[in-house]
Amino acid sequence: MTRRGRSRPSSDRDAGRGSGVRKGGIGTNIGRKILIALAILAVIVAAIYLVPRLTMKGPAEVEKVSEEMRAVTIFFGNEAADGFVSETREVPAAGSFEEQVKLVLGELIKGARDTKKISAIPQGTELIQVFWVEDTQTLLLDFNGALSTNHPGGSTGEYYTIANVVKTVSANFPQTARIQFLIEGSAVESIAGHYAVDKPIDVKKWR
Repeated sequence: MTRRGRSRPSSDRDAGRGSGVRKGGIGTNIGRKILIALAILAVIVAAIYLVPRLTMKGPAEVEKVSEEMRAVTIFFGNEAADGFVSETREVPAAGSFEEQVKLVLGELIKGARDTKKISAIPQGTELIQVFWVEDTQTLLLDFNGALSTNHPGGSTGEYYTIANVVKTVSANFPQTARIQFLIEGSAVESIAGHYAVDKPIDVKKWR
């Protein structure tokens, strides 16, 4: 009588097959999760590296865009030296009152853009400092020595030197009642010998 080998129950065989399938599935899923995680990490790293470079602007560019400008009126003598003509310029609107005055008179010192307009501010003139006295509404303008030493002279030229400053200040800073000319920090009798500037000039009464 032949003895037959004992076979495994069908349930054990099925379990073995099922177990193999589950192990393969788990390995595949883990691999996919790792790939997805790596892809997400790569995106995050790229974003951290690229976004600041795409959105960040240099300080000069930001300042240029955000800076507000204001239109100002600059006065010069006309070609016949018997009246005044004006030019409109733009200067930054930010800054203190004194800084604004310095910017505006800086445009006057640069001279006229039109050759038919006469600038009576001597070459080399610089506005060193500006002082504002609130109680008397007096503006003190401290120029370097070139305002006097480089002046070509003549009563007409000196008149327009003073008048261009007075009219430009009056047009752009109407709160100014008086203007005191200083040269190198001190009051002087005159700029070129014809008009007294040792005391504050009354803006409204200036001829």
